Amino acid sequence: MNMRLKTLKRHLFFCCSTHCNNQDAEGVMEAFKEELVKHGLHKEVKLNKTSCLGLCGNGVFVLVYPEGVWYYALTPEDVPQIVQEHFIDGDIVEEKVMMKLQA
Repeated sequence: MNMRLKTLKRHLFFCCSTHCNNQDAEGVMEAFKEELVKHGLHKEVKLNKTSCLGLCGNGVFVLVYPEGVWYYALTPEDVPQIVQEHFIDGDIVEEKVMMKLQA
């Protein structure tokens, strides 16, 4: 097994459909990359681009796996709070959640 896969704790799926890309999905993804490196989490979190995630019209979406948390209407300015509170402190940023999948 790839050693990188053994260290992963989360996957982030970024909707990069035409609609979301027009709302700066790439900028949000870059902000996550920078913030993860800043906190030394870049080896634990894999970022993936996806096509449409099916929740168009509510801004840039990011699905956090394995938690099944869908953050919506994200801007690059939202990213430090999500990395700190969700990834470091373990608290979901409720005001930016569209939905959560049931386990």
